[in-house]
Amino acid sequence: MNRNIIITIGRQFGSGGHETAKKLAEMLEFEYYDSKLITLAAKEIGFAPEYFETFDEKPKFHGSLRLFEGIFGGNYQYDNYFSNDMIFKIQSDVILKLAEEKSCVFVGRCSDYILRNNQNVINIFIHSSIDDRIRRICKRMNVTEQKALELVKQFDKRRASFYNYYSNKRWGHCDTYDISINISALGEEQAVDFLAEFIQKKFSV
Repeated sequence: MNRNIIITIGRQFGSGGHETAKKLAEMLEFEYYDSKLITLAAKEIGFAPEYFETFDEKPKFHGSLRLFEGIFGGNYQYDNYFSNDMIFKIQSDVILKLAEEKSCVFVGRCSDYILRNNQNVINIFIHSSIDDRIRRICKRMNVTEQKALELVKQFDKRRASFYNYYSNKRWGHCDTYDISINISALGEEQAVDFLAEFIQKKFSV
């Protein structure tokens, strides 16, 4: 049985999910994939990454691209028309391939659903208080608190729509994940320690 350990992380916008995921990957010495996965998929196929970035966690996207033969033995010819479902299929193949090769931390992109048949997966959801989220967004994006609140609503809605569209689960709901953690309750560093200990006990590593 493949003993690669896979961690998938869903996250609210501005919750510190990316930072927590990256630190967790570093602590466990796992590979880390977020937007890098988009670039990887694009480069493997031979298309510009911006097409994949346009699709990034959006349930509705259509783009015009040339015909091509897919990677990993798949045939992705699609009448000179590249749909959101086709891009999702390609990204799914990339995630499955990487999970076969090494222990990984995946952020977003329905990775928990894509890897639902893998027995060595822990699915985590990261959230935090609205005040902390607004503070992070203001600092990171140099916007007002009002604008940060608008972005929270916009991105959370987009992520939920994407996730719910491609999976049979509900984004952000506790029964969708193995563990949900409030970063505001522990702080980022202690949250990483807590998750690492949880993973180590789960897999006896």
